[in-house]
Amino acid sequence: MKRNPGILSITIAIILLISISANLSAITSVACYPGGEVLRAYNLRMSGKVDQAKELLESILRKDSTNAMAYYELARLQQYMLIGGAKVKMGDIVHSAEKAVMLDPENVTYAYYKSISYFMDAFMSMQTDQGQVKEKIEGTAKAFEQVLELKPDYPEAMMYLVEIYGMLPSNMGGDSLKAISYAGKLERMNKYYGGRARAALLPEGSDLVKFWTEQLAKNKESREYQVELGKAYLMKGEPDKAQQCFSRVIRTDPSKNTLTLDLARYHLMNVMGNKELAPKELPLAKKLIQEYLESKPGPVIPLKTYAIGLQARAEMFLGNQSQGDKLMAEAKALDPYFSKASGLPTLLLFDAPDQVIHQYFSFFSPY
Repeated sequence: MKRNPGILSITIAIILLISISANLSAITSVACYPGGEVLRAYNLRMSGKVDQAKELLESILRKDSTNAMAYYELARLQQYMLIGGAKVKMGDIVHSAEKAVMLDPENVTYAYYKSISYFMDAFMSMQTDQGQVKEKIEGTAKAFEQVLELKPDYPEAMMYLVEIYGMLPSNMGGDSLKAISYAGKLERMNKYYGGRARAALLPEGSDLVKFWTEQLAKNKESREYQVELGKAYLMKGEPDKAQQCFSRVIRTDPSKNTLTLDLARYHLMNVMGNKELAPKELPLAKKLIQEYLESKPGPVIPLKTYAIGLQARAEMFLGNQSQGDKLMAEAKALDPYFSKASGLPTLLLFDAPDQVIHQYFSFFSPY
């Protein structure tokens, strides 16, 4: 049967139009993806361009005040700026986190971060005697319980409840029975966090090295237990043994290279407590920081600049003011808001905003 060339041409034209339309639709959908611009703001922050990231997020929210992800990323950016010495109030962070949850109440990551922002606010009140600590802690516990309503098997959220109820006195919201109950749930849910829960509830002065050695004997391949044993050695003042534990972990998982910074911080904190230790401790700290900076995978800008800031402090402690100033200038050029805190910036600030957070840090431990 002969084909009509006119009909054939029309058919081809229609197919091409459909194809072009589909491609344009796909391009438009990517461009209009509500998280796309927020991810761009996140990437700007991670590359040290914090002010640009802030401007972009504020622009997004001016155009669409219902963008929950933008509020969540703004809250994390504000927290990052706060630890970098910017004039950001804790209330700003809490407000942004609350807005994210209000706009997307089913998002467990936003709920988790809001709970942590509440805990930060309560913890700062504890440190500065601002009052209302018990009320703030009660609000924090309630927020974490709401996280578990969204995701009952969220071990990090439950671990915070163990610490809140188990490590605070009753006049601040502590409740030993609730702590024991949540610790029991954690043990059934997650071996590692179950162990951390039991460790948190041990009597003051307990031998954590012994505890984690016993846990590791039952789970010899566990990197998490190796990390906890290493941290227990640091708390006990045995950095060489801690370094052995951390090295085993980093060899099998190079992404855990921030443990090297914990070792460096140990030596720096020793000098803060006793400046006469500087000639012995600071060269060790400097070596460890350099090791981290040269490690693979290479550190992201917020952690790289934090490490350079630690190097600067070490030089200043050694009396090398000009070298310390030079390093501080180097860090500031890469990221004006790099963390000036003594503790490692929490890694929950560095996960992409469209991921579920599984980062945890204790408010009651330096490591």
